[in-house]
Amino acid sequence: MVRTSWLIGALAAVVPWGLAAQGVARPAAAAGTVEVSAQGEYHAPPDTAVVRMEIRGQNAALAAAYAQARAQAEQVRRLLQQQGFAAAQAHWSGYQAQPNIDYKTQRVKDYTVSETLRLEVGDFSKIGPLVDAAGEAGLNALRGVSFELKNMDAAKAAAIGDGYRRAAAEAEALARAAGRQLAGLERATVDVATPAPRPILYAMAAQRMEAPPPTESFTPQTITVTANIHAVFRLKP
Repeated sequence: MVRTSWLIGALAAVVPWGLAAQGVARPAAAAGTVEVSAQGEYHAPPDTAVVRMEIRGQNAALAAAYAQARAQAEQVRRLLQQQGFAAAQAHWSGYQAQPNIDYKTQRVKDYTVSETLRLEVGDFSKIGPLVDAAGEAGLNALRGVSFELKNMDAAKAAAIGDGYRRAAAEAEALARAAGRQLAGLERATVDVATPAPRPILYAMAAQRMEAPPPTESFTPQTITVTANIHAVFRLKP
């Protein structure tokens, strides 16, 4: 449902803004204007799945921790190649080393070397086999799968366009009811809300959870982008 609010500037001096009585302050509309608010929406199925993995090595010797992480990363690379993924789809963060301190002795007890992988997948049917293959290989690097829109800017623009059309239609209807005509847009503010990616799978091996069938696990939901438009239109004399 799309909610709209409006205010005719010519009446602002006579009729107080309704929200003011509720403790919500709003500036009065200028004389000769129409002020409206509307919400636009854009709905689209996701076009990209993002598989996240974390490679970790831990050892008292930094070189050994690096070796563990490199070996696991190479195992993941071979797995991706076997599953038909191109190298360009895999975005690696680079190795990061973290000393782990024993706070009782204030000395380094060991080192953790980690690297994260962001794998962008356009063919959702490949996700289930990848998860199954990772489990069979004994990899516990999987951290989550989420769905996104590759071109979020286009989705935002579509939501803004929908919101503006609704706002303009409301302003036109209001002006017509008052026996006036719109002269054009005076000003507008836009607030766009995009959904945050929601992982649908969390380190199942680490949590000792049994993965459900891929056809049930990896069904993407529609992504909705909303745009709240607050616009002021001029009225013709």
